[in-house]
Amino acid sequence: MSYLSNLKKLTIVIFTYNRHRFLKRTLKYWSTYDVKVLVLDGSSTKFEDPCRHTKNIKYIYDTRGLYDRLLSSVNYINTEYMILACDDEFYLPSALCSCINFLSADESFSSCGGRAVGFLTKKNKILGKRQYPKLRGLCLDNESSIDRITKHFSSYVPAHIYSVIRNKNWKKICSATFQKKYTFFASFELQIEFLVMVSGKSKIISELMWMRNNEVPHNTIELETKIEEWWYDKNNKDEKNSFLHRMKKTCSELSTERNFEFNEDIISKLFEVYNKKKLENKKILIFSKILSLFPKYLIKKMKFLKKWYYYRIGKNRFKKNLKNFDDEIKILENEGVFINHLELNKIQSIILNDINE
Repeated sequence: MSYLSNLKKLTIVIFTYNRHRFLKRTLKYWSTYDVKVLVLDGSSTKFEDPCRHTKNIKYIYDTRGLYDRLLSSVNYINTEYMILACDDEFYLPSALCSCINFLSADESFSSCGGRAVGFLTKKNKILGKRQYPKLRGLCLDNESSIDRITKHFSSYVPAHIYSVIRNKNWKKICSATFQKKYTFFASFELQIEFLVMVSGKSKIISELMWMRNNEVPHNTIELETKIEEWWYDKNNKDEKNSFLHRMKKTCSELSTERNFEFNEDIISKLFEVYNKKKLENKKILIFSKILSLFPKYLIKKMKFLKKWYYYRIGKNRFKKNLKNFDDEIKILENEGVFINHLELNKIQSIILNDINE
């Protein structure tokens, strides 16, 4: 398949933990393509399926934490491009090649991704779910990184963390992001999203690239402290200062803008663009201020109740807006999204076969 020749320029980095069923189907899928796959497995037991020995797959069994495993990825990637991938999701090879082709044609772009669709299975059928509609037409091509970040954080969608990125930039971003874990939810996602914008422009092409797995509800988003709560909590002052200092250091390594230098104040103001958008109704900010008035043992109990409430509404939200998968694909096509149906049918067959095994 000559149209997929650029896949050899890409490494797919898959992180996994105690989900060997999903890992098995993912590796079987990628074993048929000429693309390098790096598996970072932190599971309690080693994955022993024969598919991990396929020549294009490098399997690393490492029981350290997620941050240590992802930090180690820089030691194994020797391709020009990389993409971070979940163990339970699928990417269309033709779309990945389209992203590589786009990046190869314009050095000013650091990242390129495609459109996404959610899927889950029920009674031997694949259902579809609208996923990240804000990706439609997204192009952050401002010459100023401040303008790119401001635009991105003003209408946020995870556009870069699972996109094709230049490896030279990934090594710097990864080395900075995964050396320290911060105590707010999705801290590494937001750092990657920010730093990719510092390293260059980005674009979402009008092509289906990513099949987001909704078989396992992603409810954990509500079970940890959000950055918009963490940011304004005085108890986090030292950690916040550390965060800003480390971000400044990495920005100076990534930025190619002349006569401009990031500092802590600029970075803080850019993150506040994101926070203020999330806090438009002020409810979370008020809740955080009220919490700071109570003793710590009471705060823990109150936070537990809040997390339980979010978990309940998260489960209900997850069940809504499900469609027949083909109908969801037609919606994307009506929006002008190109769909490689041959590749999509192959993925659907793998998913259905997995159900029946």
